[in-house]
Amino acid sequence: MERIILIITLLIAVSTGIQAQDSLDSLMNRDLDEVVVTAQRKYTKSTARGLKVSMSGNPLSKIGSATDAIMQMPLIDGSAGFISVLGKGTPVIYINGRKMMNSSELSNLKSSDLASVEIVTNPSAEYGSDVSAVILIKTKQPLAGLYISGKGRVQASEEWSESAGASLQYHNENGLTVFGDISYAWDGFKQKRHYAELFGEVSNVDKFFTTLSDETAKKRSQSLTVDGGLNYDFGKNSVGLKYIFSRTPKSRFGSVGYTSTDALSINGITSATSLNAQSFDHYINAFGDFKLPLSIGLRMDLDYMSGNNVSCWDALENETERNIMNNNRSRHDYFGSKLRINRNFGNIEVEAGAEYAHTKNDQYFTSQGLSNTFLTSASDIVRQNLQAYYVSFDYDISPKWNIYGGIRYETTDSRYEKDDIHDNNLSRRYHDILPNLGIQFKSPVNLTMYYRAKVSRPSYSLLDNNFAYVTPTLWETGNPELVASRTHNVGISLYFRNFVFLGTYIRSEKPIGSIYQYDAGLKANIRTNVNLPDYDTWQLVASQGFNVRFWHPTVQGVLLLQNLKYGNPMRKYDKPFYQLSLNNRFDLPAGIYAYLSAFYLGTGNTSTTYSRGTWQMALTLSKSYRNWTFTLSANDIFGTWKQRFDTYSNSVEYKSDIKGASQYVSLSVRYSINAAKGKYKGKAVREDEMNRL
Repeated sequence: MERIILIITLLIAVSTGIQAQDSLDSLMNRDLDEVVVTAQRKYTKSTARGLKVSMSGNPLSKIGSATDAIMQMPLIDGSAGFISVLGKGTPVIYINGRKMMNSSELSNLKSSDLASVEIVTNPSAEYGSDVSAVILIKTKQPLAGLYISGKGRVQASEEWSESAGASLQYHNENGLTVFGDISYAWDGFKQKRHYAELFGEVSNVDKFFTTLSDETAKKRSQSLTVDGGLNYDFGKNSVGLKYIFSRTPKSRFGSVGYTSTDALSINGITSATSLNAQSFDHYINAFGDFKLPLSIGLRMDLDYMSGNNVSCWDALENETERNIMNNNRSRHDYFGSKLRINRNFGNIEVEAGAEYAHTKNDQYFTSQGLSNTFLTSASDIVRQNLQAYYVSFDYDISPKWNIYGGIRYETTDSRYEKDDIHDNNLSRRYHDILPNLGIQFKSPVNLTMYYRAKVSRPSYSLLDNNFAYVTPTLWETGNPELVASRTHNVGISLYFRNFVFLGTYIRSEKPIGSIYQYDAGLKANIRTNVNLPDYDTWQLVASQGFNVRFWHPTVQGVLLLQNLKYGNPMRKYDKPFYQLSLNNRFDLPAGIYAYLSAFYLGTGNTSTTYSRGTWQMALTLSKSYRNWTFTLSANDIFGTWKQRFDTYSNSVEYKSDIKGASQYVSLSVRYSINAAKGKYKGKAVREDEMNRL
């Protein structure tokens, strides 16, 4: 059954008070309201670490939300429904210097509020050790007055979804901004899933089994987010405080399936699973940004986050009469602080900083329904202290040459307790030195060569050794023995007019990958994550834009080659992986812009996973008229998108096909007065540590 979603959004804004003089960006946008722009890439220019897109007069400023605008930019892949940088993955996003804590912040931000968007593909030493890409968003200057907005959405598909939100903000000419937001959502989706498992004992070819599972899955969840705070700008200085409360009062996931297998005494099994979960988080951020004597810049950030997660999971097999029930409760705490100073010495900009982060994850797990020892009650407590110090520089040697670099030192002390007993084997300390260095040539071709080291620590969910039921012969669990992985990146980037090329050699040390193992005693497969052997990857990314009168196409592609070998028996994971996309903008009469995109996810290996390929098309129509913006979108127009991935490891061959939650039609209508809002300028200290929770 095709999935059709209808989304209707209405944004109403009312403003009173003193109106400040229009900024240059506002005047340019007003003059170009009904002008057809025939060039696309004149808004884009290269930087030493990526590219920057100006939004002044850019047709993307009329598309509706900031999310929609960024998804149409060069080097961006939005095929999965969220923003990803080609060849780099999910970026860290900053809005006016503050780390974005929730994707709703970006979807609520209007594209016409944006001043510029910078896509950084080679982040500096300032950012976390596991950050591969950064998007820096700057908004227009705020106007004085009171800003009130309301937003509602209804979504129709196999499942109904609704959401609503409201915002209030006051900004005066003395630099004070007070703001508050509240949003509520009730979302749902359905999917059809097919799993195929071929597994057995390597030493006995007669003991190989096959399991085929088909199921229908459905999810419904509620979410609530409330935030409030203030900024105060005085001279060249700023201070601020922000509080965010986020809660999932109810989340229900259920599936009904049928499994045929020759590995168990009963060949046909009908099953039903359910997961009920609740969670909440309190987050506080405070910041100070000061201009000291001798032109020294000083930035301070403080974070605190505390939250709780509760889940109850139940699986029932009718024919075997197995009923497995798991309960999990966890509490996490985080504290972070960061200090940064910077100063220019002629053509050299120098920056230095220090960070501290403390995380604690306290978990209690109970299980009943099986006598197997791998489902036992347990408690885990993991505490980690992290310190980081960094220094970086940017030196304009001449108008055509620039050199930049830096070094980051991180030390972590992680302590692991199981059932209140300290575990020396799982408690670890790390000391990492992460250098980066680049040189740039700037005219007329922008050419950059660089080296960057990166470290990624496993999330607490990957370290969790609790077991979760998937099919009668498949379970999933974490691995507390995982250690941090490290990568060395040597890259070259080339920007010339509308052409972008990124080439990267990556050496991965102890990379974390997903694998399957057969347990003969349990007569089941176990999916987990392990540290894979070291291997090499070569990655090529290219983007070419064209301008043909009213038609502005952009062709993008990624090619990835790797030489990974793993498993018993040993397997090669070296099939070339590629993906292609074609983004088109059409400047239609009456100031209407049409965006038609086609995306193909090709075949090949990424880590231990093999993609069998899929494709989809999307269409967006956008029209601005005075204070109104209308956006009509359709995703996965022909219902062709499927998640088709295989993982062959050890003596297990696992295939999955998932379809659903990709096809929708949406209509957004926005009306605004005094839409340029002031933004909170604080930012998270260690967003990677919070994500691990």
